Amino acid sequence: MVANREALNSPMPADSPADVSPSLTPSPQITVNRFDGGLGPRKWVMETSARRERCHAVLLQAGQATATLRHGTLAGDGPALLWLPVGEGRGLEVSAGARGYFLSVPDDVIARHLSQLAPVETMVLAPEVPLARGAAPDGGLGLRFVADTVHGVDLQHQPDNLRVAEHAFGVIANEVRSNQRGAGLVIGAQMLAVLTIIARLAEDWMDHRHPHGSGSVTLQRFLHVLETHFREHWNVANYATALATSEKRLASATLRATGKPPLHLIHDRVIHEACLRLEQSPLAVAQIAYGLGFRDPAYFSRFFKRYTAMAPGAWRRQKRARQRPDDTSFAAWP
Repeated sequence: MVANREALNSPMPADSPADVSPSLTPSPQITVNRFDGGLGPRKWVMETSARRERCHAVLLQAGQATATLRHGTLAGDGPALLWLPVGEGRGLEVSAGARGYFLSVPDDVIARHLSQLAPVETMVLAPEVPLARGAAPDGGLGLRFVADTVHGVDLQHQPDNLRVAEHAFGVIANEVRSNQRGAGLVIGAQMLAVLTIIARLAEDWMDHRHPHGSGSVTLQRFLHVLETHFREHWNVANYATALATSEKRLASATLRATGKPPLHLIHDRVIHEACLRLEQSPLAVAQIAYGLGFRDPAYFSRFFKRYTAMAPGAWRRQKRARQRPDDTSFAAWP
């Protein structure tokens, strides 16, 4: 079997608590597995009914790793960093002799820490400053999309970023193991560091983020702020204020680039997220509604039906009926 050197090599028991909340209160569990030069390959199952709202990260210091996704696979040769968002990961296999960390973290923990970034007025770019290709906006706007996207980052020629990643995963592992007071604050900072490395190095993530093309700087800034606040049901005036522009100028930018007014783009983002959660999450429709910021599930149902011509429950049943069985199940893995 696998020869392990650290106590974190075995998965944490399901009832092991880990303080990962900025408020220092109990929160869903983070698990860290250390694999360190084993004599044979090692496998994990990612997707179970109790773990569907999780993101997964693999820091591969040496060896090979293959992650099985909802559609396809993602392979890496160390040193590399793999990131699998909610609903994407199915299984992970690392080769004999591989060294690194396998991290599993609830998505709501990541969302909570992203929400702790600097106030939006300090994060938006000045109107005259365009985004550099592949660069993360000031203050981390856009990291939410990074966390929602599959990434495989090669660290072979990135010694500085590799050291940062190794430090971040090591600190997270130590904090989960010790579970001292304030661990959540430390873990949150390290998670942001990991996502920032991905934002620095992942190719073309900004291009995929913006399906409307380059558009104007005002549009790009609006899309970034929308990604952070769409769950809060901001109105157009809120977004215009955050962007230090007028509602008229914002509407002009979105109409010129997309043919849609700002409110339509806001609703599109909410509907898109609702569809993702209905498809990928086992939660009831009412719980999904609350998670998207709706106080009344009945209103959420009417809102969803207005845009899709179907109630959320009916949409979910139809979507799942059309899905083919997953032939890449790893249910038999140990």
